Amino acid sequence: MIALTLIALTLTGAPPAQQQNPFLPPRASLHYSPDRTCDLQHLEVDLDVDYPNKTIVGTSTNTLSPLRSGITEVLLHAGSDLTISRVTLDGKNVRFRRDGNDLLITTGLLKKGTPVKIAISYTGKDAKGRPFGAGGGWHWIQPTPANQSPTRVGFWTQGETNYNSQWAPTWDYPNDFTTSETRTTVPAEWDVVGNGVLVSTKTSADKKKKTYTWRMTQPHATYLLSLVGGPFDIKKDKWEGVDLWYVVPRGEGIYIDDSFGHTKDMLSFFSNRVGVKYPWPKYAQNAMYDFGGGMENVSATTLGEGSLTEARAGYFNMDSLNSHELGHQWFGDLVSCYNWGDTWLNESFATYMDAMYFQHSRGEVSYQYEIDGNMRGYFGEASRYKRPLSTKMYPNGDAMFDSHSYPKGGAILHTLRQYLGDEAFFEGLKQYLTKWRHTPVESAQLRRAMTEASGINVEPFWAQWIEKPGHPVLDYTWSFTAGDGLALTVKQLQDTSDGTPIYDIPATVDFISSGGIRVSQPVHLTKAEETFKWQLTTKPAAVVFDPEHRFLRQIPNLHWTEAELPVIARFASNAPDRAEALRRLLEKSTEASIALAVELFSKDMGRDPVFQNVTPLGNLAKPELRSFWTAQLESENFARRAAAVQALGKLPQEATTTARLRSLVNDKAPIQVVVNAINALAAWDAKANADLFTAAVNIKDRRGQIKRAAEAALAKAK
Repeated sequence: MIALTLIALTLTGAPPAQQQNPFLPPRASLHYSPDRTCDLQHLEVDLDVDYPNKTIVGTSTNTLSPLRSGITEVLLHAGSDLTISRVTLDGKNVRFRRDGNDLLITTGLLKKGTPVKIAISYTGKDAKGRPFGAGGGWHWIQPTPANQSPTRVGFWTQGETNYNSQWAPTWDYPNDFTTSETRTTVPAEWDVVGNGVLVSTKTSADKKKKTYTWRMTQPHATYLLSLVGGPFDIKKDKWEGVDLWYVVPRGEGIYIDDSFGHTKDMLSFFSNRVGVKYPWPKYAQNAMYDFGGGMENVSATTLGEGSLTEARAGYFNMDSLNSHELGHQWFGDLVSCYNWGDTWLNESFATYMDAMYFQHSRGEVSYQYEIDGNMRGYFGEASRYKRPLSTKMYPNGDAMFDSHSYPKGGAILHTLRQYLGDEAFFEGLKQYLTKWRHTPVESAQLRRAMTEASGINVEPFWAQWIEKPGHPVLDYTWSFTAGDGLALTVKQLQDTSDGTPIYDIPATVDFISSGGIRVSQPVHLTKAEETFKWQLTTKPAAVVFDPEHRFLRQIPNLHWTEAELPVIARFASNAPDRAEALRRLLEKSTEASIALAVELFSKDMGRDPVFQNVTPLGNLAKPELRSFWTAQLESENFARRAAAVQALGKLPQEATTTARLRSLVNDKAPIQVVVNAINALAAWDAKANADLFTAAVNIKDRRGQIKRAAEAALAKAK
């Protein structure tokens, strides 16, 4: 139904921006999950890794049960870079042919329900510099001009969306689950980490090679199969009987605790919150060279080595990435999307699990910023194109990994949680994960679980938020007249010509007094324009629509008056609203707005502040604020302290401040604080501080920021 609507819109003339929509024809087409000849029951992969020649020699053995009678040919997938030398059926050679990545195997008549074993022998070779498995599949780690370390060697695999068949011929689509086992032979000094449990390691007779056998006895999608190999630093631990592996390139073990220190807390929080314990026997987090972001391979997440961090860089800077990928172990691994058109069932949930973890570990303000960031992250893409969250109309599976599946979907899950309430929302997630564990699913199965858990038919919610494109674009104004009270007019301005609906939304509005008393009133949006009235005897000092940001919405023009701004900055219930009100006040930088900013910032000294950006105040370069900025150096928030140093650097040089900034150039202070202090001192008097810069060249940090700043300051001194 949705696909037909999209086609009609294209033919009848969509808006120019939407004519470029990659999710409309001709760029997009209908994608249904492919037909299967067999049920893949078990996958065994034997690999011999020849690193000097960048070659793998392997055998992929697929245990398959025919799904119907009359099958004489089995379809599997094999990357075009693989040279297949032999295919056997239960040990006997059989004919095969190839059509792109399709491997069609002549089997003779198979009996429904009687398993067979198809073994495929192959070689993968990196020929003439062409990267074998570039972008997905198999990746060789090699030294670079910037890093010639002998430990910068090894490999990793990347399966999503359909790239694992580039190194292990099998059924490569998420509509079938299998158990798996890998046996990987590598140089003896290497480690290999795979899915499930390490069954054995065996060293060759000549001590030059070692074979690692990993086994996963629980069914999973084949795109989640993973291997990483190389010289590693590995730290092992346990959480409630689950083995934990922290894996980084050799020499980088010093970053493990600062990078992965909250893993146990995440495991406990997620297990308790969704009501399903972490479902796998092991969890490995593998930080690999050349890898970007993270990939939630079942029980063995792959992460980018560049994301590793240290305590002085910030408060557990990898928490967002780590919680996202760990969240996938439930949403995307335990239960996976049946079709890439339902990628949101994987990525939206992982995005929202990240936000929920911040709510748990950092508080409500951090959660509010996470949701606000999700909304803003999606709006940028929505200005270029809009599509339903769940759709079978797409150009290819990889295209589904956009800002609709990630931040928009995360914001919609927040919307659903607010709509149902915590009890029903989390009971729905528990039922969904429990009923469909180890199963590929479609969006409707989550909808059914939510309805059954809450007693609320969420089909209308699905219809407008999940199955149609777009989002509410709102405008609201209010007026107060003595005797008549307050009137609030709300308009839905979204373009509905592309299938975006006029939304039905239960919402609220806050009336805020000058003393900070908030009175919340319900409003229910159902039309393009509506006016709501209240018989109030006293005019509120400010009116804020959807004060808690309970649903995905865009409000391009906030008609907050000059009189409302200080009230909203002080008393609004949502941190991004308070910060926006103060930002607007500081645009005019009056004495009153500066005084208010100083007051609010001085009360906001925690690790996760309401007011995250203090730079506009620092840019005013007011000497009378010197003591204020000096006090801000005691903030728990590293970014606030760094901004305070930057603000002090904009003021005229003064002996006490110089001494204070010099004291911050050490190997204990936050890295950005040290860098900013060096820059400020260099701007004031580089020659007088050259001794400090000379010493600072030897202060180590992971990315060399301090050394670079010190060297630049020394160059200025000379």
